[in-house]
Order: sequence, then C-alpha cells, then structure tokens
Amino acid sequence: MKSITIESTLHAPADIVWPAVQRPEAFVHVAGGMLRYPAAERHAGPWRKGDETVGWLFLFRLVPFSRHTIRVVDIDHDARTILTEEGGGLVRIWRHHISVRPAPGDRCRYTDRVDIDAGILTPIVATFAGIFYRYRQRRWARLAPLLSAAASPETPPSTQDA
Repeated sequence: MKSITIESTLHAPADIVWPAVQRPEAFVHVAGGMLRYPAAERHAGPWRKGDETVGWLFLFRLVPFSRHTIRVVDIDHDARTILTEEGGGLVRIWRHHISVRPAPGDRCRYTDRVDIDAGILTPIVATFAGIFYRYRQRRWARLAPLLSAAASPETPPSTQDA
C-alpha cells in the first residue's frame, strides 16, 4: 500500500469550493484531459453517501483502461470531507479522501489523499496518481476563482454622473 497526499491553496472560500467538490460535473471537469469516466457524466445530482458508480475509465479520454467503481463511503459536511473507495483493473484499493478547509483571505486548502494497492504495480500506479492529482489540482486552481466570481453578487453600476 502506498499513500499520496497533494495539497493546494485555492483562490475561493471553502464555502464556495465545497459544494462544487460534491458535484460529478466538477469531477468530470478537473479530470478532463487525463481521464474520462462516462459513468460520472451520467450521475444525476451531487455525490451522496452510499452512491456507487461503475463504468469504463478511459486514459487520455480515448484509451479504455479498466472498469472502475467509485463508492462514496462518507461525506462529512461539517468537516467538508469526502471518502471514496475505488478500484478496478490493476487497482485493488484506491481509497480517496478529499478535504476542503478554510484559509485566510477568502481562500481554502484543498487536499487529495489517496491510498493505493495495485500489488507489485503499486509504485507505477502511485506515480501516475501523483501526476494525476497534481493535474487535477491545477484544474481546481483555475476553476476556483470562476466559482467564486459566479457566487459573488454583482457590484451595482455607479449612479454618479461623470
């Protein structure tokens, strides 16, 4: 078993990022380019405890890699954490823990921690996981300010004459 933790500061408040983390659409977006998981594209509504999604996982959106299962084990709204147990193909265990914590200056700390067991291929799969989660977090970093801007009330136009 190998554990990987990747953490970033996102330029949006935790209260803005947390609802997005629970949405399959956000998962599809942040994984896009490296992975495609059509089963998540078809998932209706936010992830909920007990949800199980099964389908083909495609590397680089085109190459069928394996049948993959995502099971949502826990969602703690107070702590802003999600725990999934995943697996398929070479991967026996892919336990993914996501957390979103407030940070100063209307920002948040976003953490992906994954425990992986792929037998003798664990080091190779773990290397891919590190690359993948860094990629995902770069995509979250680009998405977070847009989420924040969309949630902010518009500034009314000035009523003063020039």
